[in-house]
Order: sequence, then structure tokens, then C-alpha cells
Amino acid sequence: MAIFEGVLGLGVGFLLAVALAQYAKIKITKGWQLIAVAAVLFLSAAAWSAPAVAAYISPQIGLLREAFELVAWLLALLGALLVVYETLVEVF
Repeated sequence: MAIFEGVLGLGVGFLLAVALAQYAKIKITKGWQLIAVAAVLFLSAAAWSAPAVAAYISPQIGLLREAFELVAWLLALLGALLVVYETLVEVF
């Protein structure tokens, strides 16, 4: 589907991962919360890059979009590492 490409697809994918983890009765810990926050930031970055918003606001809005993406990537990475660590601690 062409609608879920790029940053929008990342946001939807991360939210879907958190929803499936909740559905599978996985304990939602700090790592999953960070992944959910990263998903919201990815969706915010996708909203800032929408043509309707970009035409209304100056072209420098790209810096704000890139800042949202950078923070989202960092939170997603940290969240994924925490989920792996917490899962390994729980298993062993």
C-alpha cells in the first residue's frame, strides 16, 4: 500500500507492534512505552510533512520534521534495547 510509506508507515508499524504485544499479554514495560512514544513522534513527523501543512507554513518546517524523526529513532532504538533486555532477564 502506497499510503503507508516512509515515516507514516514506521509510526503505524510501531503502534501495531505495541498493540500486538498487548494482545499477546506481554507485560508492557518501559521499553514498550518508549516504542509507543516513538510511534507517536513518527506520526507527528508525518503530519508535518503533509503537503497541506507544508504549503501553509514556511519551508523551514522541514527542520522540525527532522527533529521529530531524530528523537523518534532514538526512542525506538532505546525502547527496542530495553524490551530485549527485559525479555532476556525474564527468561533467564
